[in-house]
Amino acid sequence: MGRVTVALKCPSCAGPLEIREGDTHTVCPSCSSSLVLSNAVRKYVLPASVSTVDVLRAVRRELESKNPRGVERARVSRPTLYYVPFWHCNAQVNGYVLGVEPVYEEKEIPVIDCESQSSGGYAVTVIKRIKTRTGGEAVEREIQLSGSVNISGADLEPLGIPTLSADSQMSIQGLAIQRNSLPDGLEILKDETEREGTFVDPVVTMAEARDHTARYLRRLGSGVGFGLEEKWEFSVISGYRDALVYYPLWLTDFRCDGSSYQVVVDGRSGDVLRGRFPASGSDRRIITIAAGLFWAGVLPFSFDAIIGGKLNITGSFGSRSSCLPVFLLILAALAFGTWRLIGILRGMEGKGGDHVVY
Repeated sequence: MGRVTVALKCPSCAGPLEIREGDTHTVCPSCSSSLVLSNAVRKYVLPASVSTVDVLRAVRRELESKNPRGVERARVSRPTLYYVPFWHCNAQVNGYVLGVEPVYEEKEIPVIDCESQSSGGYAVTVIKRIKTRTGGEAVEREIQLSGSVNISGADLEPLGIPTLSADSQMSIQGLAIQRNSLPDGLEILKDETEREGTFVDPVVTMAEARDHTARYLRRLGSGVGFGLEEKWEFSVISGYRDALVYYPLWLTDFRCDGSSYQVVVDGRSGDVLRGRFPASGSDRRIITIAAGLFWAGVLPFSFDAIIGGKLNITGSFGSRSSCLPVFLLILAALAFGTWRLIGILRGMEGKGGDHVVY
């Protein structure tokens, strides 16, 4: 993943500085001056609480549940720990919404209900409430709310993990970090080299993360004007407080029967988040046996019906007709469906019939 850098000059020697997004300090490559960046973004890390052995055990448990016979044939590589970035942005939105609020008048009207009758056979009168619009009223509603949003700082789609953004409709299932909440146990990150694992640089800038935050909060603020007609809205986003949070993910891969598989394990819970595992093939065998038993019962019955003339029907006036064409058409449709099913099963066998954890 690429690095996002900002070109600045050293205050001591005016040499060029390369500062990564989210850095709080740097060292000048020209004069070796140590520089602390003012108004820098705070960095936090959620330490990994599972070890390499725990990751291998999690992969083995998942493989045993999907393909018990494939455990002995699988060759698992050494897991690698990555810390992936998420922007945590706090802000507040203030403004107002102008619009027209419909005005309704409710009346109670007695209505005769012919379907509901009393024991004496008389119709029953019921009271129904009818709401009629009588006009509109100009209103002004204030928008005043604050919130926080987590934005993905790196593209995790190749791992099967969806991206958190202003357009996300759901949070990431399985991770402790969600769209609006941070997990407990965060620690201030002072030096990346002091911790085991690879820290992934964010490819989403802080400005882009703030833009996502503004869009998300404005969408929440627009709910204040729900139900208004001819709506006009004005809002301002202010009070940004940003932080860069690193979340632990273990990545490992294994080979089984000549195919490669990749697995992502949560660095906090040790659960398998995403991955592919080879299937045992028992489902395909069951379907194949069921199809064979089906045709073993259908074919003798079909031959007996055709040869024995059981498909001939005698009408009410003595006329005779044959259902043989319709019967053959049904058999042809069943044969075509079975042929297609066998083709699908062969395709699954060629691909290993993988189980996908998502």
